[in-house]
Amino acid sequence: MGKQIKHLRTFTVLQILILMLSAMFLVFRSVSQSADEHVWYVKDTIDPSLEEVKWREEGVIDEAPPWIADGTWLDVYKRESLVGSKDIFVSMYERFNWSLVRDMYGFQFVTFNDFAQYLIDNPLWWLKEIWEIDTEWYGVSANTTGINYSYNAYDFEAQLWTYFHITRIPEYFVGSERLSNWLVGFDLTSISIGNLGVYEFYEDSNIKGVHYDLYFKAPANILTQHGDNFTLTIAVSPAYIGQTLEMQQVIDINMPANTEIKEMSPFNLSLPRGNTGTFVISKEDQYPVAFTVISGAPSKPLNQIVWETASVWLFTPGGWAAMVSVTVILYTAFRGRRIWGRSRLYHRMYNSMVTIYDLYSSDILKFHQEMANVSSSVFKLLIEDKITDEQFEKLLIRRDDLVKRVQGEPPRPQP
Repeated sequence: MGKQIKHLRTFTVLQILILMLSAMFLVFRSVSQSADEHVWYVKDTIDPSLEEVKWREEGVIDEAPPWIADGTWLDVYKRESLVGSKDIFVSMYERFNWSLVRDMYGFQFVTFNDFAQYLIDNPLWWLKEIWEIDTEWYGVSANTTGINYSYNAYDFEAQLWTYFHITRIPEYFVGSERLSNWLVGFDLTSISIGNLGVYEFYEDSNIKGVHYDLYFKAPANILTQHGDNFTLTIAVSPAYIGQTLEMQQVIDINMPANTEIKEMSPFNLSLPRGNTGTFVISKEDQYPVAFTVISGAPSKPLNQIVWETASVWLFTPGGWAAMVSVTVILYTAFRGRRIWGRSRLYHRMYNSMVTIYDLYSSDILKFHQEMANVSSSVFKLLIEDKITDEQFEKLLIRRDDLVKRVQGEPPRPQP
């Protein structure tokens, strides 16, 4: 009997692998066909309990924002993290064309250094005037806002790092409808948004488009229990009921462990698999009144559940659409995080060179020793593909300039 079960499991796994290989071509063909369409791909993963909910939404908008498409900004990366019950730490990295930004906003600064000094003296000005952040309403203080920058006069490329704290959490999340701007269509009334236990947000914008990753944990009453059965209901905001959007969305709802999906509504959008209920919403699908999932004690053997799950995902258009969305999102997420990591490393190396100059400019021997160590690290980062060729060249230019300053020579001209 044990051998039969083992052979059955092996046969089931082989069948799934064959189906996955045959489906990969369909998935990647769909991805390539969708490349020229401007679609908002969204993946929601919802883990409810009787007291709270853990919710992650990851999305890709494969169209650059207009202020990047026109060449004014090149990249903008933002990170937000709840570090205290009344404190969200935000870091932003921007790369933009200083000449275009200056002309667009009619800045009267004579040089970029004048502009940079004004930012340091008035750190909230950029947040309010350019990014329209209501610093007073969100409790952002100039005393806890930091500014760092670099500038290449040859191609007018400026890099700006901004760090600040948001201390009025309900105003930020509820008053500005912050979360509902991303969690489009969902009615979040049953979730205590103003009392988040965990919050993390990443947003990467470049010429390829926008990628974001939102995760939070908060008290909620969206899951109820009746005997052995659990029912989850997430309402749709009235304004979206019956509407269609230029969005392809996958919603995974992970019901309690040791249960299996019994019912899902709306049925035409649902893909049950084990204890996970998945809804797939394509561009032509209308939003329902609510998403409902009911799970209970398993009634099928494991191998049957596994086989049915694979069949639903690999043999149905909904399953293909879900795999396309997940593939696009995962690829874009990897690329965005790699770029963010490179910018952080570049910034760290850049600052370390300036710090060495500040500390040891009067001790030439020590200066050259420390600068040699940093130079070695820079070459290693390039070899390991942790910084770009362009960032590498800029770091070398900065190193050479600082070396010439220590030696009393004029700085190296820009290329």
